[in-house]
Amino acid sequence: MKQEICTVSANLKSLREARNLSLDQLAELTKVSKSMLRQIESGKSSPTIATIWKIANGLRVSFSTLLKNPPVEARVKPYKEDAPLTGENGAYRIYPLIPFNPEQAMETYYVEMDADTTFHGEPHEGNVHEYIFVKCGTVQVTVQGKSFVVGEDEFLQFHANHPHEYRNIGEGQAAMLMQISYLG
Repeated sequence: MKQEICTVSANLKSLREARNLSLDQLAELTKVSKSMLRQIESGKSSPTIATIWKIANGLRVSFSTLLKNPPVEARVKPYKEDAPLTGENGAYRIYPLIPFNPEQAMETYYVEMDADTTFHGEPHEGNVHEYIFVKCGTVQVTVQGKSFVVGEDEFLQFHANHPHEYRNIGEGQAAMLMQISYLG
């Protein structure tokens, strides 16, 4: 498959999905048949210039939007670039890394806990899971009265719809990545 066809195919599918459009809805907007749109998206058909113009006009994007490769969205960022949210008189610090995005239904934080620190987490509404990846130290996580000891290079997953507690039971600072997944 030629690079141009791959680019148009990927861009068309990305635009359609970003707007939550079905192929039927896209066909109605662009006046291009559903079967042709499906073939373009799958890379099985090379669209004519006229077809690309119809698609661009129907989606209200520039012609070149369908032809160019999107820029790579990537960035190296230190865990502690942004100011932390703090608890327990500053002994519990949470640094937002990846904010909540409805398309991903998750968020990620870097967390530091000083020695002998306990943080009480509130229950989350709905089908929410927390994932704790301990980078250094030892953290005891208690959920529904059951305690789990999570050491360095270990992780824990739990359903977070009940109160939960994080406790640094090591001698030094504990550091972990926390991911919260909102499944529904």
